[in-house]
Amino acid sequence: MEKSSKYFCNDLKLQGFLRLMFPSSFIGIDKSDPRKVLFVFINSSELLEGVRGYFSGKEYLISPLNFGNHIDQGKDLIFGNIEF
Repeated sequence: MEKSSKYFCNDLKLQGFLRLMFPSSFIGIDKSDPRKVLFVFINSSELLEGVRGYFSGKEYLISPLNFGNHIDQGKDLIFGNIEF
């Protein structure tokens, strides 16, 4: 789901991980398709390495509470409960 200088994902857990690990890469959300919400990030080699690590099961040292909070914030972004 890569497009030029932006990286798009629709996976709620992946977006939580990416926003936690690469907070300055998060641009916002794209709701142009009413059936699907995309989380938009600045595409970089570091971000893509994080995506590969996430899907390959690489272990990271992160706070479970912060990870859960980022997932909840992603849901809030989808349903319009908060603005970015």
